[in-house]
Amino acid sequence: MASDDPKPLVDVQHVSKLFDTTQGVTDRLFGREPNPVRAVDDVSLTINEGDIMGIAGESGCGKTTLGKLLVKLHEPTHGSIEFDGKDISDLSNEERSEFRQRVQMIFQDPFESLNPRMTVFQSVMEPLKINGIGDGYHDRRERVKEVLNDVGLSPAEAYLDEFPKELSGGERQRVAIARALIVNPDFIVCDEPVSMLDVSIRAGVLNLMKELQDEYGLTYVFISHDLSLIRYMCDRTAIMYLGDIIEQGPTQDVVMNPKHPYTEALFDAVPEIDPEAERHRANVTGEVPNPRNPPSGCRFHPRCANIIPPEDWTGSQDAFRRTFQFKRRVLHDDLDPEEATESVGRESPDAILERGLALELPEEHTLADESSRSVDPSVLDLPGDAERTLRDAAEKLLGGDREGAKAELEGEFVSICEREHPDMREAGSRITACHLYEEEETDRVVAPGTSD
Repeated sequence: MASDDPKPLVDVQHVSKLFDTTQGVTDRLFGREPNPVRAVDDVSLTINEGDIMGIAGESGCGKTTLGKLLVKLHEPTHGSIEFDGKDISDLSNEERSEFRQRVQMIFQDPFESLNPRMTVFQSVMEPLKINGIGDGYHDRRERVKEVLNDVGLSPAEAYLDEFPKELSGGERQRVAIARALIVNPDFIVCDEPVSMLDVSIRAGVLNLMKELQDEYGLTYVFISHDLSLIRYMCDRTAIMYLGDIIEQGPTQDVVMNPKHPYTEALFDAVPEIDPEAERHRANVTGEVPNPRNPPSGCRFHPRCANIIPPEDWTGSQDAFRRTFQFKRRVLHDDLDPEEATESVGRESPDAILERGLALELPEEHTLADESSRSVDPSVLDLPGDAERTLRDAAEKLLGGDREGAKAELEGEFVSICEREHPDMREAGSRITACHLYEEEETDRVVAPGTSD
């Protein structure tokens, strides 16, 4: 359990990990700069000794990459990671050996992480041999038996000579846990440790890991998209979106009262067990953007229901959101005038406006008479000058002048969410990277354990 007087064990400072940073053949031929995947981008995070820290988010948000950075399976492109006060990118051979012993990782798939040609004894003993631990074969064999009993594979003698194919999924993952524990580590990163197991045995493995934390004095990171697991296991939770950490705080507070619009949407997506419960669906549009070309400013702003209008906007916030989306569609060539006029049934600028201002939203968030394909602009609280600009752009689109339409909208309807990347700010017991809290609750803050 987390200590009342926490001591930082892992300190992540502005870490980024970019893949495909070299110039490929096609890039060289066309004289293009490399366009890397920004798997982790400017992440700061502190994990205290004795904590169980959760890292949650959608698939592809960078959770596993961050976990591999923490155990030095990847090297950061930028930034630094300190373990127990020492930068892990600047370790001597002796320090690297000590780090490998103190830091372990449990992988998602026990079917892949265990060597099928090695017995349970060989797999669990291997870290002892690599780290030069134990006084010979018999001493190491006794240590293996002790740890196998600790992880619930008892009596250990029955498992020592078994191969992975002869074990169930739960038994294999317990072997993987034993292999991580055998060197008596301080810190373990668990990457989706029960996602490949039957639902009926997940709780047993998770309860075991809680017991082992107390017995071995462990600090855990749990990486998962299973929010119920995060809520059950973790003291603190960090939410990731498109390589960014966008909210951190005590798990119960993050779950019950999320501050970032993405966190709220993430938890709204969790299925409700009670069939009679009233279901509230998140007011979110669109898909996760390409990590090779992430949006400027707040990564979530193209999908966010709470995008902030500029100070001179006189209409409603919903009208601004729709206006902003219209602009994005035109600038990214996502608004086809032929499709728009066909869907509405007439060829006119109004048809393009009706299509371009509509949002594909859950029913409880739609306007009266709105469908996913059209909305009447007259029901929106659009300022007159904004409507004229949109109509001018629609007329140019209808006339086939895409560049002219883009020129009408370029530089218009700019939100701080699009313009500036938000630093972490306090929001109650949490810190969140959202402009909604710039002045609303407290001043901008730096993530725990980081400096300006």
